[in-house]
Amino acid sequence: MGGEFRARRRVLWIAGAVVLAIVAAAATWAVAVRRPDERPVSSGSPVTTPAATPSSDEGDPKMLAQVDAVLKARAAAVLTGKLPQFLAHVDTKLRARQQVQYTNLRKLGLRSLSYRREARWVPEPQAQHGKKAYAFRIMMLVQVAGIDPAPRYVPAGLTFAERGGRWLLVDDDDLAAEADRRNTPEPWDLGPFEVVRGKGIAVIVPPSERANGRRLVREAAIAVPAVRTATRRSQAGILVIALSNKRSFDPEWATGGHPAAAVAALNYTVLNAEANQFKVTGSRIVIHPSERRDTGRFLLAHEFTHAAMAPLGRGAPTWLVEGFAEYVEKKLTADEGHRRWLADQRRSLRREALPKLTVLPIDGVFHGDYDDQSYGVSWLIVEHLVTTYGLPRVNAFYTELAKSPDDSDVRDRALAKHFKLTETALVAAVKR
Repeated sequence: MGGEFRARRRVLWIAGAVVLAIVAAAATWAVAVRRPDERPVSSGSPVTTPAATPSSDEGDPKMLAQVDAVLKARAAAVLTGKLPQFLAHVDTKLRARQQVQYTNLRKLGLRSLSYRREARWVPEPQAQHGKKAYAFRIMMLVQVAGIDPAPRYVPAGLTFAERGGRWLLVDDDDLAAEADRRNTPEPWDLGPFEVVRGKGIAVIVPPSERANGRRLVREAAIAVPAVRTATRRSQAGILVIALSNKRSFDPEWATGGHPAAAVAALNYTVLNAEANQFKVTGSRIVIHPSERRDTGRFLLAHEFTHAAMAPLGRGAPTWLVEGFAEYVEKKLTADEGHRRWLADQRRSLRREALPKLTVLPIDGVFHGDYDDQSYGVSWLIVEHLVTTYGLPRVNAFYTELAKSPDDSDVRDRALAKHFKLTETALVAAVKR
């Protein structure tokens, strides 16, 4: 039945560029610096960012003031369309790349942009650029008009060096190896691109692939109403990244031993002046380069569901997070007339997967070697709950767990509260 119905690679919901900890009873998060693999944990109070490593030279105040002025001028130049101002404090060797970045940011159509030097991070000497050269941790706050409800936090590393009494930008990736910046540059750092827009949708594609961008906009326009109907939630807009550059997709975005087809990468908004507390405000969708021409409305519906639900919090178990997204995707598939294909999928899962089911799919092994069955089984569980108890009750159940601590007792109480079920009873009902 076409590319959408092959045994495609599955989708992984990821945490994005920074590692976070849940602040109790709210979808509010705090950065945990240099701890990229730590799982978010429940906390009764905000977790603060550790102080920067002490240094013999924490930065001359005059130098810092000049760097801050350059950063402010760069942001203003992008917003007002003044390329000479953007390049005025850029080293000659870096100008070509920075001009591409400027052009890309202009194409995005920004509502706001700012660069803030992270004051608690000590400037790191960069001897390769001269005696007076320092790398700075920069907080880039980017808000795409019509897409982002608030500025998105983007960690960056910029190196400035004194040249003839002026501080110039001499490198823009000296901090690229830092753990929380991960392995994926932002699209504007990966060479020229084009932006194709629709209502509430912006798609980033290579310059020669505007036709694919328009196709993705059309597919997204079909996916969005299905997501809104099921979740009763939606983002103001969604950014879809569909580039051919392999660096646009983090190699760690894998599931079941192979790359994911797409991910819903969380967007974070800074909540306080100290920049150590963040709130999830939605997601951007990143499509694997090899999948960008085949991805359509069904996979987008799955990812858009994650984007809609993400601001609630991350306490929901993986079987519910992925099962609900699968439910929305499969509901759209049925509405599009592919009921026979879905019936075949159900029969296959009931024959091969459900007999082995003894507990709800466990978070820690969900994305293991058998993740295709984990997704399918989770779909059947959520479909059973929706069919038996109704979509509003399932949404209420999801919302409560998303905002709660990641705790098995909490989940058991929520099952009993919303469905009068135990986990054992739910598994038995699905198997029947």
